[in-house]
Amino acid sequence: MSNNQIPCLYCQTMNQDDNESCSNCGMPIAEFHPEDRKRGVKFFGKAFWLIAIFCIIMVFYLPR
Repeated sequence: MSNNQIPCLYCQTMNQDDNESCSNCGMPIAEFHPEDRKRGVKFFGKAFWLIAIFCIIMVFYLPR
């Protein structure tokens, strides 16, 4: 059992992250919570490196 708690998207009650439904309102806990910063950072990191590689390739590919 983990100690991480996330708020319910509907009633904002704090719940354990391994619960399937909210202990207060009974609504299902979101699989990907909007406050999960790791997911956004991972996407940004991949997008950054993709754009950087594209720019380096274009520097050598485009005519001068």
